Amino acid sequence: MKSIKIICNLILLFSIQSMVAQFGQGGMGNGMGMGNGMGNGMGGNPNMQNQQRYKPKEPAIEETVKKVTDQLNQQLKLDELQIIAISNIITENIKKQNAILKKEEGGNEEKVNELKAISEKMNLDIMILLSKDQKEKYKIIAEDAKKQQEAYSRRNR
Repeated sequence: MKSIKIICNLILLFSIQSMVAQFGQGGMGNGMGMGNGMGNGMGGNPNMQNQQRYKPKEPAIEETVKKVTDQLNQQLKLDELQIIAISNIITENIKKQNAILKKEEGGNEEKVNELKAISEKMNLDIMILLSKDQKEKYKIIAEDAKKQQEAYSRRNR
């Protein structure tokens, strides 16, 4: 049960990290404080340097996918074909989530609903690939992840 929580936390962490990377700067990295047009002694555009300095580094999709699939493999004892297929599903899911988080139109509630729909579809796609025993374990993992996400969203309102 502890490792299920670790998996859920990893998925939640990477989802949250993407959201923080998108919304966390809040326009602060625009050079308002330090880049006043006077130059910064290093040459170049001070505003651009400030943006680079404050820009968070997002983890590579491959790293995230590897961590999640490794955790799932430990819990579900996946075979090689399942690992490959699930890796592809998770990669596609992360790309879709990032696209939603980066788009400028639409409110946060709309984005949250889209993210939930993508997550639910991902779970269904993964369930198709699993054996009966693996499905039972995965349902528990998915429910725990959903509960943690709801608890996190309640804390941050």
